[in-house]
Amino acid sequence: MSRGLLTYIFFTLFLQCIFSGNTALAQMNSIVPGGDWRDTEGNLIAATEGGIIYVDGIYYLWGMDRSKSNYTFEGINLYSSPDLKNWTFVNQILKKNSHADLNNGAVVERAKLLHNKKTGQFIIWMHYEGYNAYSVAEVAYATSNTIGGNYTFRSHFRPMNIDSRDLNVYQDSDGKAYLICTTKGNQNVSLFELDENYTGIVKEVYRGNASDDMECEGHAIIKTGGYYFWLMSWCTGWDFNDNRYFYSKTLAGPWTSGGNVAVTNTHTYESQVGFAVPVTGTETTTYLYMGDRWSVNNYAMSRIVMLPISVSGTKLSVAWNDQWNIDTKTGVWAPGAANFQNGIYKITAKHSGKVLGTNGNALQQQTYTGGTSQHWRIQNLGASFFRITNIESGKVIDINGASKDAGAKAIQYNWNDAYNQKWQIIDCGNGYHRFVSVNTLGKVLQISGSSTAAGTDAELGVFNYSNNQLWEISAVSDKIQSGKTYRIINRTSSKVLDGISADQIVQNGAGNSGSQIWQFTDLNNGYYSISNSLDGKLLSNENSVNNLDPAVAESATGTITFAQQWQITDIGNGYFKIINRMSGKLLDNKDGKLTDGNPIIQYSDYSSSNNNQQWSFQSADIITSVGDFPFSAQIKVYPNPARERIYVSLGDLSANKISLFDLCGKEIANLTGNLQGDQAIDTRQAGNGIYLIVVEGDEFKISSGIVIE
Repeated sequence: MSRGLLTYIFFTLFLQCIFSGNTALAQMNSIVPGGDWRDTEGNLIAATEGGIIYVDGIYYLWGMDRSKSNYTFEGINLYSSPDLKNWTFVNQILKKNSHADLNNGAVVERAKLLHNKKTGQFIIWMHYEGYNAYSVAEVAYATSNTIGGNYTFRSHFRPMNIDSRDLNVYQDSDGKAYLICTTKGNQNVSLFELDENYTGIVKEVYRGNASDDMECEGHAIIKTGGYYFWLMSWCTGWDFNDNRYFYSKTLAGPWTSGGNVAVTNTHTYESQVGFAVPVTGTETTTYLYMGDRWSVNNYAMSRIVMLPISVSGTKLSVAWNDQWNIDTKTGVWAPGAANFQNGIYKITAKHSGKVLGTNGNALQQQTYTGGTSQHWRIQNLGASFFRITNIESGKVIDINGASKDAGAKAIQYNWNDAYNQKWQIIDCGNGYHRFVSVNTLGKVLQISGSSTAAGTDAELGVFNYSNNQLWEISAVSDKIQSGKTYRIINRTSSKVLDGISADQIVQNGAGNSGSQIWQFTDLNNGYYSISNSLDGKLLSNENSVNNLDPAVAESATGTITFAQQWQITDIGNGYFKIINRMSGKLLDNKDGKLTDGNPIIQYSDYSSSNNNQQWSFQSADIITSVGDFPFSAQIKVYPNPARERIYVSLGDLSANKISLFDLCGKEIANLTGNLQGDQAIDTRQAGNGIYLIVVEGDEFKISSGIVIE
C-alpha cells in the first residue's frame, strides 16, 4: 500500500477521532428533560428546586447546590444562557459561610428568585429550617442589587405566624409579587401578597385546604388566556405522584380542579413541580414546566425535568418529549426525536466488556456469544419510560419484589406494566448510559461488586458514574452494520443520496462516486452518524427544526451534534425512516420527484405510506487501491472507533498474521496461525490514539487505520 494512501487513511481517521470525541457536552444541543445538563465548561449543573428568570435579554437558571449529595445548605448557584440550552456558570450567589444562620448544618430548600423592577433589587425567598429540620417551618429571604452578585441574607420568620414549608413565588403582570407556601403541616396552601419591596408580607390572599384537595408540596402559578393556573403535587414524601392543577379568574379564587398535569400513572414523568416560566417571543409565549426528579440520599443525581406546557381554555397539560428545542426569539418550540425506538440491542458493561444476559430468571454479565439470550429489545413507551425485553425469553428486566433498595437483584419476568419493570435510559456521555429503575428515586442497574467475572449478577445500586453502572448500547441488525458503507436509496425515485454538494444533499442515479457512498457509525445512543465517503463530512440538518430545510454535509467541529445524529427506524419490507435527533423530522425526497438533482430535505412524518421518506440501504465498498481491491473489499475492521477489542472480518480469505501497530511502528498485539472468519484483538493494553491494523496472507498484505479511545 502506498505512503500516500496511508497518509490519506490516517488523515481520515484523525477526522473520525475528532468526530467521536466526548459526547457529554453535546447533550445541550437540545433540551433533554431529566438529562445530565452540563455547563459550558463541561461541569454538571447543580441547581435543584430552582427556576428560570429573564433579565435584560438573558435567561438565568438558579437552584440549590446539592453537588456534594448534601441535604444541608451549601449554596445557591446561578447560570446564564441566551437559548435555554447552553448554560454558563455565573456565581454561587448565596453561600453558607455568608451568614451564621446558614452555616453549621442549616437546612434550606426551594430557593425562588424575584426581580423588583421598581427598586432594581433581586430577592431570593427560601424555605428555612435552620438546624432542626421541619420543626422551624419558616421562610427566609436574601437580597442583591445585581442578579449575579453576592446576596445578603436578611431574615427568617413564619409568615403571619403560620408554619411554612415548601414555597414558591409568583409575579403578576401588574407588578405585584406573591409568596406561595405549603402551610399548616402540609395540609393547607397559602398565597401571600408581598409588599412593594417584595421583602415583607402584606396579607394572605387565599388559603386552600385538604378538604378541597389543595394540600400540596411543590407548586407553581402561571397566567394565560384570562385564567390563573395553579400546579401542585400531592403530599407523598419523596415519592412522586400525579401532580394536578386548579384554575381561577382571580388569585383570590375560587379555584376549580382541572385534573392531572401529565399523563395519569406517569407520576408527572417522575418529577415534582417546582417552577413555571414564560418564554415570550415575537410569535408566541410558551410556558415551561420545571420539575425536580429527586434522587434521594444521592441528591447530586437529582435532575431537572423541563417541558412545554399546553393550554387551551381551562385545559392544561404537559406532554413528554425525550428531547426538544425552543427558539427564544420567537417563543416557538419543536419536539426532537424519540430515543431508542423499538430496536434490538446488545448491552455491554463498561468495566468488564461483558454483555447483559440471562441465566434462568437471573440477569448477569456474560461473555458475548451472539445468542438471543444476550439481545434485548428496547421499546420506548413514552413518558420517559422504556421496556427492555429479552429476545429469547420474551420476559422483561424487572427488580425482584419491586424493591427500591440498593442490592436488590435484577431478574427477568413476565411483563405486567409495573413500575419496577420500567426504566429511564440516561445518556452519560462518551457512548455510555445508565438504566434508572423507575420509582426507585434514582437507583440504577449495576454489576454487583464491580466484578469482571462472567456470571456476576446485576442488581440495583446508588449511582456515582462507576464503570459497573455504565452501559454501552449497540444496535444488533442484519440490515445495517456500524462501520460499513452503503448507498442510501429513495423508495419513490430509486435514486441515491448524493453529497456531491455539501450545501444541499440531492438524489442522483447510482454511480461509482464516493459522494454517493455513506458510512454508518453506531454512536451507541440509539443514533448513527452518517458520513460521506468522498470527504468525510457528516449528514446534518444544520441545526434547523423547520420543514423543507435542506439536508447538508457538515465538517465535524469536535463532538457530533444532535443535528448530525440520525435514528434508523425499520418499517419493514427492507425500508427505513431516517430521523434527525434534533428536529425529529425525516429525511425526505422533496415532492417525491424522480429527477436527478432533486433536493433532499427534512419534513415531518405525516404519513406512514409516504414513500418520499422511506429509504433502503445497498452495501457499497470504496476502492482505495486498485491493486489491493479484490482482497481489501473482503476485509472489514470494526468497530471504529474501538475500545477494548477490535474485530477483523476476513470474508472468504485466510490470513497468516494480524498485527496492531502504533504510529511509531511498535507492534502492540498480534494473532498468528491459520486465521479465518472473524478474529478479535484485545486492545486493552493500547492507549487512546490512532493505530494500524495489518492483515497478511500468502498473496496480500492489507493495512487499515483504527482509532482506539
